[in-house]
Amino acid sequence: MDYETVSGRKRLPYATAVLTALNVMYFFYLLVSGAVGSSEDMINKGALFIYDGVYMGGIHQLFTAMFMHFDIYHLGSNMLVLVILGDLLEVRLGSIRFVIAYLATGAAGNLATIVMYGFWGWTAVSAGASGAVFGLVGVLACLVFRNRGSVPGYSRNRILVMLFLLFYSGFRNAQVNTVAHAAGFLTGILFGFLFSRAWKSR
Repeated sequence: MDYETVSGRKRLPYATAVLTALNVMYFFYLLVSGAVGSSEDMINKGALFIYDGVYMGGIHQLFTAMFMHFDIYHLGSNMLVLVILGDLLEVRLGSIRFVIAYLATGAAGNLATIVMYGFWGWTAVSAGASGAVFGLVGVLACLVFRNRGSVPGYSRNRILVMLFLLFYSGFRNAQVNTVAHAAGFLTGILFGFLFSRAWKSR
């Protein structure tokens, strides 16, 4: 990971590294414990479970689920985006704001999943950092458009192309929780507005 010098001090994206490590360690814990590949075990370890539209869980699953992944590809794709965006956002927003955005947008994605799947009467087991990752994409998109594309390496057109590819790939895969993606992204836009002044001050 790179770092930037802010106010004469070197700032490393420690929070990004910690969040990534937690996701990776949790996955290997699930793998070693035999939970990967078993819906029942994933539910017992903290994944969301909606049965015929009824949420069968508690508040803590809103957060534990965002650190769980069903396979190595699921983990790798989310962690790649997390590291790329974290390396840019954390050094400009600060670690606390970055972690708040990650947790809040991830929880919002999971909460929206419970509400919408309940409304539709669906049954599903849901887990993954995708809602939080899309939340960070929403933060970045908001900052890019509010700052007229002045974010280094990210123009408005590049953001639009990235959004199209991310959402298109999700819609093409029936196993992808598009509800969590959309809710995380929209919540991220809100945090982008809230953190805009902090971004400019750096």
